[in-house]
Amino acid sequence: MTEGLLQIGEKALRHAVAATLLLALTAGCASSPAEEQSIAHSDDGISGTGLVAHSGDGISGTGLVAHSGDGISGTGLVAQLGGDGIGGTGIIGTISGFGSIIVNGLKLEYNNKTMVESDGRPAALVDLKVGQVIEGIAWRDRRGNLRLEKLEIRHAVTGPISSIDYDSERLVVLGQTVRVNLAGDNNQKSEFSSLKVGDMVRVSGLRMDTGLIIASRLDQTDDDGRVLVRGPVTVAENGAASIGDLNIDLSSAALADTLSNGTTAFVAGRMLDEIFTADVAIRKQGMPFSDSVTDIYLEGYVPQNSDGGLAVQGFPIIGLSVPSNIRPGDRVVVTGQLGADGSIAAREIKQVRTVVTLLRPAQLMRPARVRPTTIDRPQRIERARPVERPNSVIPERPQRERPGNFRPPMV
Repeated sequence: MTEGLLQIGEKALRHAVAATLLLALTAGCASSPAEEQSIAHSDDGISGTGLVAHSGDGISGTGLVAHSGDGISGTGLVAQLGGDGIGGTGIIGTISGFGSIIVNGLKLEYNNKTMVESDGRPAALVDLKVGQVIEGIAWRDRRGNLRLEKLEIRHAVTGPISSIDYDSERLVVLGQTVRVNLAGDNNQKSEFSSLKVGDMVRVSGLRMDTGLIIASRLDQTDDDGRVLVRGPVTVAENGAASIGDLNIDLSSAALADTLSNGTTAFVAGRMLDEIFTADVAIRKQGMPFSDSVTDIYLEGYVPQNSDGGLAVQGFPIIGLSVPSNIRPGDRVVVTGQLGADGSIAAREIKQVRTVVTLLRPAQLMRPARVRPTTIDRPQRIERARPVERPNSVIPERPQRERPGNFRPPMV
């Protein structure tokens, strides 16, 4: 009797628990879709990553898709874990090393599918050199690495040297004042002193707001007839255009856009009777990236006057004030989110070290064009061969007679 009552009580308890679970499950199913897709936001991030988790189709059954606000591994990418990435990263900066391509502290992977250009012309990965300024687009791959989709080598100016000051380490190329920093290296100073007016040079570097170009690389090159310059345009009342102290003849140029005062342009052409005659003029307004790029790493100089707000390379920086240890004229890298209006909502502004110019005069290059056309080599001395003797002089070898059936007598 007692055992029967215990069994009845246990069954009643089980039914009660099942009913409670059923009610809870029913209540969960009746919750609103908004509650189902609730997002947990964290301003400071989780373990410094700034991750925001919300429900989705799930990763390995977890039901979570992680998006990055402040970045994954410091890259600032908005990426779906386990996927190819949502939103690319735009980079404008100076190559500081290889292995991967190192720009602005980022390790950028590449492969034979990476598209490379140099000042609007097709180029190859072997053309990349330390000190060059590039602009590129990278995506996060499945292993979490930034992989370059395409990049362009951007030279600030290419043309003949019109004046050079060896003491102040400055030169003028196509009306653009260029300052090099050889960091007291005697070998580099010696090479710099070998340059002279009229030499063709290709300058990699960034402009300050004063128009001065700080060179990070300077290569002496052949005169192939093409010269180029990129920078802010000044348009006079009569319509004449100039960049720095260079007056530009646009009468025969293919204009992609009308150049206006204050815009930035890339102009390529020829020197005809010491007049820069443009063949191509392209206005460079806004970021040189498509809408697929969401994050940006921008290298440049803090303007001398930031009363109207901070701008780096002409792009407004919002969201952060300049750190107290950074002063006008300092070189910085701005990391942030790219806005539709061309502004950058900064997450970080950090100072980078002064760039040392890498100087490569022609005499240090190894291509065939700088080798002498002929090489004086000592004439080879032929060895005297022995005189062949006629057959009559050669004595005949005596023929040995061998006994045939002769046998010694038996004793």
